[in-house]
Amino acid sequence: MRGTLGPANLGLFAVFTLIASGCASLRPYDPGPGRRVATGFVQDTYLSGESVNITIANLSDVTLFYPDAFCKTQLQRKSGNAWLKVADQPAACPSSLGFLEPGQTVVHPFRLPQGIAVGTYRFIMPMPIPDDEDTRESDLFTPAFQVASSSSH
Repeated sequence: MRGTLGPANLGLFAVFTLIASGCASLRPYDPGPGRRVATGFVQDTYLSGESVNITIANLSDVTLFYPDAFCKTQLQRKSGNAWLKVADQPAACPSSLGFLEPGQTVVHPFRLPQGIAVGTYRFIMPMPIPDDEDTRESDLFTPAFQVASSSSH
């Protein structure tokens, strides 16, 4: 009898483990603050006056909320070891609230000012947060990109 209870108990334990791991995988994937969103660009170099399309991707399974539809985006230029503010998003930005659904990617355009200096730049904007949270997180920084020269517009 002892021999038949062992495998039966192991089988029951295996079934329980499978059910428990299945339930654990039903929770939405959330990598946590500062890791839910990734940003990027189509190219690494732009001309002053050109429009830069910032790609913003929700890497989680959680709906994220971004106030002001990324209208508080700021352009910064690298100067030595510091980042200096160059320009804010133009005032003609929609005032509606926005959401990034799980896995969704949006493109946010930002026109570079005409005549800005050649150099290394990045964007900074408020970090999208889970829809059910109201705690502000640290800002979201894009990867750095280059401004090579002025456009002829």
